[in-house]
Amino acid sequence: MILAVADDITGAAEIAAVGRTFGLTAQIQIKVASNTASDLVVVDTDTRYRRGDPARDIKQALADCDRTSVEWYYKKVDSVLRGNVAEELYVMMQTLQKNRTILAPGNPTKARVISNGQYFINGQPLHETDFANDPEYPAVSSKVSELLNVPPGCSLHVRTCETYNGNENGIIVAEAESMNDLVRWSEHVDVHTLAAGGSDFFSAMLEKKLPSSRVPLETEIAAVSGKKLFVCGSTSQTSRKAVVQAGDLGIPVCPMPDTLFKNTLHSMANATADDTLIRQWADRILQALSISGRVIIAILQPVVQASPKGWTGSKPPPAAKLAQNLRITMAAVVQKVFSSAKINELFIDGGATAEAVLRALQWGTFDVTGQYAPGVVQMRVSEGSDNYVTIKPGSYLWPNRIWI
Repeated sequence: MILAVADDITGAAEIAAVGRTFGLTAQIQIKVASNTASDLVVVDTDTRYRRGDPARDIKQALADCDRTSVEWYYKKVDSVLRGNVAEELYVMMQTLQKNRTILAPGNPTKARVISNGQYFINGQPLHETDFANDPEYPAVSSKVSELLNVPPGCSLHVRTCETYNGNENGIIVAEAESMNDLVRWSEHVDVHTLAAGGSDFFSAMLEKKLPSSRVPLETEIAAVSGKKLFVCGSTSQTSRKAVVQAGDLGIPVCPMPDTLFKNTLHSMANATADDTLIRQWADRILQALSISGRVIIAILQPVVQASPKGWTGSKPPPAAKLAQNLRITMAAVVQKVFSSAKINELFIDGGATAEAVLRALQWGTFDVTGQYAPGVVQMRVSEGSDNYVTIKPGSYLWPNRIWI
């Protein structure tokens, strides 16, 4: 068995889907379950956005897993290094008794590369992209060494395949501008080394580790009929454009009402918006579902700014706290909709939103069924349910066929 640890659900789903294309059965676990027959298990620790102690949570997740059958490990990190990347890598190295980590976060197949110590997306420096507006981890630099908060006792090195000598310990950030670079880096992963990074590096590792005779499993999505709910929780421009596109195609859009948004702003201390307002929003969604069978819910208010619209306090609320409260509100309305209607397939945009919604629905394990597109992963809820959920990172595009 391969055991991968991810810090959010969309990252977990992305590499689980990669494993399936290599012929592996893949399961994603929010709640760690040791009794699994899957070839690939991806544990989602939810440590990127959730408050708490990431090091403790990583240790606990590894302790809860049945590691007797694990052949090798992979640490999935955010491709643009958001979250507690270095801290989590360090504790995994200590727990698994590894001397070093080769960290290759870039995804060259998506034009996300590291070159000369800098991170670029489509040739643009990271801090000049939409990631500069992330409410919780805004990119303020494109220099990789400044994106990682390395804990005391751990060293950091940024290397190319040519400059890496194979003897350095600590975190080795792998510069890579192509899949061929990542394949070369995979050759440096030995028993003393933890492999970590994005989905492209995981693919390179599978190419190295698995026999070439392995037959890929079917990766086409399952055909799901019935009602479909689209939850767009990401504030990225990609997500907002998708909402407009879907609306233009005639799919009803039920945005968060201004009254509920303002109520969420003013309930910052309690983290819970007014239940009556949430119920009213849920009723509008249910009415639209009864007519159309497909509905999009989204937050369309501008939330990534110094003083969000509707805020009347003396100081602007912290962007991270506001984002967290909006996720809680979004999860609460989805829960109410599910309690009143049969939703056959749930689509969620944005990893933090997906995490909040799936936990609110108390779904803990998922079997990957296929992909609408790379990183847009369809899963079946494992716990005796016929529910399907499709999730993707907020910065990835929804493929046109999901609106058909």
